[in-house]
Amino acid sequence: MEVANARKVSPPYDHADITSALANRVVLEALSGIARRPRDRRDGTQWDPRRPLLDGR
Repeated sequence: MEVANARKVSPPYDHADITSALANRVVLEALSGIARRPRDRRDGTQWDPRRPLLDGR
């Protein structure tokens, strides 16, 4: 079971939207990793953790 939790993001206090953008990226990377795992098991491949899953997208 995978769990991801984005907390303490308050857009009214984040004037430059940096915290919101970072929280969005972290959640997308976590969901991408969860979605990628079955594909790696099926294809016998392995994700390189040095490369972001959303690199180039």
